[in-house]
Amino acid sequence: MKTLLTMSAAIFLAACSQGEDTGESGDDFAARVGAGQGDGSPVVEGTNAPVESTEARTSAVPAGADPLALEKLGNIGRVDLGPRDGGCTYSQQATEVLLVGAPDDGAVKGKGVVRIGGELVNLTAEEGGLDTIYAGPTLSAEGVTVRVVPAAGNDMVRTADLYVAANGKQRKFAGGQWACG
Repeated sequence: MKTLLTMSAAIFLAACSQGEDTGESGDDFAARVGAGQGDGSPVVEGTNAPVESTEARTSAVPAGADPLALEKLGNIGRVDLGPRDGGCTYSQQATEVLLVGAPDDGAVKGKGVVRIGGELVNLTAEEGGLDTIYAGPTLSAEGVTVRVVPAAGNDMVRTADLYVAANGKQRKFAGGQWACG
């Protein structure tokens, strides 16, 4: 039951990033973010993740992986972001690369997930609460820091830039979409 609720929440959050006028069903979304091929976007590297890599088992960049090369999230059916009252998805050219959730409690840090080197990596927000997530969080795991900078305003879907930092280097993914719900 917990897995079903987690999957439903992940699909709901990601579906929120699609806007109201797309007409995309939950099944269409699941097929799009599954193990299929990427759209050739420079952000999406190594999108053919193994099926067994559907849960984030680590909070560190895998050995030998480029921490600046975020990949398509793909199958996130077994990802557990803990208790949450909402969350956001960052997508670049309609490809989801970051999922974040948090409870509506400023004392509890939000959790996120990215895929690096074919593995899902758990991230933890630097500050707590759902408002921090909506405003654009900074999250980290061993070997990588991810920061979302959305456009000003309170819209649930805003343009945003994503910064990934590791090993004294930084990579910017400009003009993505930060969709919250």
